[in-house]
Amino acid sequence: MIMLLSEVNAQELEFKGQLSGWGTGTRLHDKWEKDFGLRYIPQLSYSYNLNEDDLLNAEVLVNSYYASGINSNSSDVKLYRAILRYTGPQSEVQAGLQKINFGPAQLLRALMWFDSVDPRDPLKLTEGVYGLRYKYSFIDNSILWLWGLYGNKSKKGFEAFPSRRDVPEFGGRIQLPVLNGEVAATVHTRKSDAGTFSFRENRYALDGRWDAGVGVWFESVLQNSLVSLPGFRWMKLLTLGGDYTFPLGNGIYFLMEHMYSASSDRVLSPGSEGQVSALMATYPVGVLDNLALQEYYSYSDKKLYQYYQVQRTHDNLIINLAFFHYPDSGGNLFLNKNAFAAAGYGVQLMLIFNH
Repeated sequence: MIMLLSEVNAQELEFKGQLSGWGTGTRLHDKWEKDFGLRYIPQLSYSYNLNEDDLLNAEVLVNSYYASGINSNSSDVKLYRAILRYTGPQSEVQAGLQKINFGPAQLLRALMWFDSVDPRDPLKLTEGVYGLRYKYSFIDNSILWLWGLYGNKSKKGFEAFPSRRDVPEFGGRIQLPVLNGEVAATVHTRKSDAGTFSFRENRYALDGRWDAGVGVWFESVLQNSLVSLPGFRWMKLLTLGGDYTFPLGNGIYFLMEHMYSASSDRVLSPGSEGQVSALMATYPVGVLDNLALQEYYSYSDKKLYQYYQVQRTHDNLIINLAFFHYPDSGGNLFLNKNAFAAAGYGVQLMLIFNH
């Protein structure tokens, strides 16, 4: 990391980056497939203190990678984040190519509207969105979010169709402290682009989280598409979750989530339904090592997805060894494949170096 600091002008220029490499062996349809990759994400940040309370900063990140598979090679260098941010005592305004996410769920996220973070990914990579986001924190710990997005051509999160690039989309979120936790209401509207036609899509969500020894949360989404596509007009998502750390050894952390989804022509009709359950457990082995597992079960497909991870951290270096076993037919459980397999069984080694 390179950092230049000027106390006189209260400004700071910082350069850092992340280099990662991976190799994966996957057994699929009675044969082994191998792939390797290398990724570098440099980050340049600049901060300027306007006064004691107000800060202006900018950051640019570039995602460059090379991947080699059994049948093809791919490489790219593209803008990953480009953000201009103003931060005041209680407010924040952020413009540019950024990451926007919210909600308490971790594995089965009904509120995955603008990102596609894979819970298996140690890098937590996801495409950003172009937009303007405003955030205000009240004295009572309530939080107001407002945003507007424009010029995004790719699908985001669970979207079946991308947005119209030439039509802005808007939304907001209010988060309130309730008892020993918080409850939030979120809305968003956009114009979906189905190629030969476009239509208005409105989303409404309610979520909450409470901690009282055992953590519990929920995410619920109702999506209305103003289009005459069979079984597509209404989509309902509900995630229920909980977590607890058992006082055994260094502490075994357990998390469970269950998601119900339905798509129908009428809001109260179940239509096409699906259910998925997920389990995550982690255990720290000393200071350097961590063991983790993730398991997913799809009730409609009757398929089990298993992912096991051993991770060691040495200062700036992370060594991540993963074993996985998925159905050969794969599925749409994981939206963001990145460097991760979605079908078959095998092993992956990933090295991550931060500077």
